[in-house]
Amino acid sequence: MRQLIIKVPKGNKEEILGLVADFKGKNTICLSEEQNDVFVLFLPNQKVNNFLQHLDKYEKPEISLIPRGVITLYPPATDSPEQVADVQPKSSLEIYLGGIQSVGSIKGLIGYSIAAGIIVWIGLYTTTVFLLVAAMLVAPFAGPAMNAALATSAGKMPLLKSSLARYGLAIGTGILASFFMTIIFPLETLTPLMVEISQVSKVALLLPLISGFAGAINIVQSERDSLVSGAAVGILVAASLAPPVGLIGTGLYLMDWEIISSSVFRVVLQLLGIHLAATLVFYFYGKVTPKGVRFLQGSSKMTWFTSAFVALSIAAMMYWQFSQPPFLRKASMNTELTEKLDSELDKIDFIEVIKKDVNFTNTIINGEPTVSYEVTVLPKNTNLSEKEIKKAIIEHLKKNLTYQDSNIHEVYLINVAEE
Repeated sequence: MRQLIIKVPKGNKEEILGLVADFKGKNTICLSEEQNDVFVLFLPNQKVNNFLQHLDKYEKPEISLIPRGVITLYPPATDSPEQVADVQPKSSLEIYLGGIQSVGSIKGLIGYSIAAGIIVWIGLYTTTVFLLVAAMLVAPFAGPAMNAALATSAGKMPLLKSSLARYGLAIGTGILASFFMTIIFPLETLTPLMVEISQVSKVALLLPLISGFAGAINIVQSERDSLVSGAAVGILVAASLAPPVGLIGTGLYLMDWEIISSSVFRVVLQLLGIHLAATLVFYFYGKVTPKGVRFLQGSSKMTWFTSAFVALSIAAMMYWQFSQPPFLRKASMNTELTEKLDSELDKIDFIEVIKKDVNFTNTIINGEPTVSYEVTVLPKNTNLSEKEIKKAIIEHLKKNLTYQDSNIHEVYLINVAEE
């Protein structure tokens, strides 16, 4: 339930009370002044927007909407549990106005972006994973992401432009912070964590879709109906953006175009995926539509055009990702190649596999990306020498370790352990 305080010209008391009853309002209080009647009432969340639309026929109504959940109790007392359990999503008006209200100041946006860029750079530089989580807490990416999706679902181009501008400012500031940190503390090569994070998986689209869905659901749901805090959802949105943003700054310093291009690909894909998923939630679940929010009057054409553009852009990026192997699928290819390696090693009966590892490197040999197979084995029931064991394993792997992409350069490191 939401509490509203409305003021209308005197003489409309009975009509307002009837309107409140029609919209299932509860515990209404009426106070009279010399020229106005003031009503304190409580409405179900989903009734607020339509109720306010009906107030337009009264001359200059004054409205105060308190965006906090209220528990209303009324006779019979035996129905109190059901009354308390009636939790509805927020009204479309509250969702939209709440998004605009959360914009915040530019100074705060820049400050948090600088802080996030520095923290993520330190985490990448020192290979400290928990600092990446800290950067996700600080990064101010969730607000512009949700506001851009709200703008698309509502068909409001000015809000979309301002949200995209804040997006660009936050991301650009984070990149510059990482770039200047690399200048202050020069790097000559990428750290292992940087290499790992730079690799893109073939399922990379799932993270922004889930992030956008979770972020929008958190905004639409009533606070007592939300099982996850807003801060946790903000981390989920930033998790898909903060690390690659930091990598772009470092990649620019090192002039490593593979790192730059893969990180830019991830950032753009994350933005598009978050935007599409959140827009769908706001439009269909939150009822934030061009004609569905009081005062709004958005453009339906803008909603559908922007949504179609985002969907087509995602499709184009997916086509590029899967048509350029293995450039943008190294993370998932590591897992797939490890499975194939394990399968082929099981076929060699004179060794016991102690350890195996597959990693793509940033080294280009003969114009092809390099994948390293590192295997540690223990000989069993064989009179072969260490050199012969290594040769036999490598020959078997070269012959049988085939993959759908032929344009990768394979190197082998075979270690023979002793008991």
